[in-house]
Amino acid sequence: MPRTPVNTSVLVLVFFCCVAIQFRQVFQRWGTDILSWVIGTYLEWKHPILSTDGQQRIPTCPYRFPNGQGDIAKFLEGEKNSKAWGKVHGKLYRLWSGTNQEIVLSNPEDIKIVFRDSDVHAKAKNNDAGWLMSELLGRCVGLITGEEWRKVRAVTGSTFTHKNAAASVSAVWEFTKEHFAKLQEDGKLSSGQINPVEDFRFLPFWIVASHLYGPLSPSLKAELRALVPLRESLFRSVIQGGATRFSGSQLLPTKANRELREFKRRWWRFNKEAVQGCLRDKRNAPVVEMYEEMRGGRMDPENLHQTLDEMLFANLDVTIGAISWNLLFLAANPDIQEELRIEVQGARIQGEPGKPSKSADEYLLSSTSLLTACTLESARLKPAAAFTVPQAASTDRVVSDMVIPAGINFIVDTHALNIRNQYWGPDNELYRPARFVGRKPSEMRYQYWRFGFGPRQCMGKHMADLVIRVLLVYLVERFSLSLGPSSSWDKNPKAWISHTETQILCEPL
Repeated sequence: MPRTPVNTSVLVLVFFCCVAIQFRQVFQRWGTDILSWVIGTYLEWKHPILSTDGQQRIPTCPYRFPNGQGDIAKFLEGEKNSKAWGKVHGKLYRLWSGTNQEIVLSNPEDIKIVFRDSDVHAKAKNNDAGWLMSELLGRCVGLITGEEWRKVRAVTGSTFTHKNAAASVSAVWEFTKEHFAKLQEDGKLSSGQINPVEDFRFLPFWIVASHLYGPLSPSLKAELRALVPLRESLFRSVIQGGATRFSGSQLLPTKANRELREFKRRWWRFNKEAVQGCLRDKRNAPVVEMYEEMRGGRMDPENLHQTLDEMLFANLDVTIGAISWNLLFLAANPDIQEELRIEVQGARIQGEPGKPSKSADEYLLSSTSLLTACTLESARLKPAAAFTVPQAASTDRVVSDMVIPAGINFIVDTHALNIRNQYWGPDNELYRPARFVGRKPSEMRYQYWRFGFGPRQCMGKHMADLVIRVLLVYLVERFSLSLGPSSSWDKNPKAWISHTETQILCEPL
């Protein structure tokens, strides 16, 4: 049977299509490599940073389109990259967050030079994360500067003071007891295992929500709970970077844009209805005063809603990350766990287990206890983020013989400072809470990072500490924690804040 003639050009076209499909990733990588090199060369030419004698350039991570080292590399892969970048570039170097330059500090002396006047530093616009971040948190109190910050701080700053946290001890105890009762009802505790993140992630969430709004109606509580996965999906888009870094992406029919519109609409409506409920029930919750200030023109609505988001959603990630590592460290160190248990029992001069007394309240708020030392040591070994929020000094700085012009953002490598820093001695990688007992905070200034440096530290730190301490006390009084066959020290690779994803054994005493 004669063959049907085939056009040679068609065969050639089919061949090249197959090659293109087969090697598409290779071509994309080559294209990205070339574009990255061109942009990186331009950025280094445009932003030269030289030594005091003008002979040396600052070590710089090669730019990689489109995120540079921002987003994924800094947050999701930050622990790994902290070591890798430090090994290649040394104690002071530059990376790129998008096309924004950030100077990485890891040496305490350098940090002191930069952060000695951190109260007048300017936070990086949108955390150097681009357009989508600006729409979500770019105008929250933690990421703004100058007069705008002073206005928002004046309205919101009293919400989580040490005094207010101290007044919340009983409420945090009740929430914790109720949470454990629910875990018991659901059968999770009876299995003899707990997953610190899965089982406790909403405990700090509802504590903070109650502190801000007071008791919520069932419908409002359900709506707030339903907003969580939407908000988490949005922040994953922020961390992934790419197109969402650019303002033009708002014109695209993307999932991120649809979720942003939905979240903002529902989040603003939720807060409006929550305030109306407070007024109707004559409850003077903190959010009522904030709304009055906003309506009086003393705070922009975007500032308010993004700051409430920061207090509730963003800080939720930080607190549950700290909880997860604290529980894992105690499970892995039964001797320290028992020492903590003895200290807790000794603090209860009056009252009964699970019911706060005056002495127990004082113990929870103490800065000199083993309990506090445990939380500090856990945060030392497992910082919430591998790199800090970028901020710029208002004047030029000479750092490790490099002249850094005013206005360029600095970040701190928390793993280099908290762990690899020689200040912590030869056992720097060992979990030893006793190293903090009797050590004054002033002695550790610029040697240790947790909530930041200077007066602009995290507003929610007092409440976060209280929630963590109450949970630890509640657990060690009633349960013995230990590692099981499935326990793991691996960090959740999808979480922007460091937290574990594992099971630990939890047996009743």
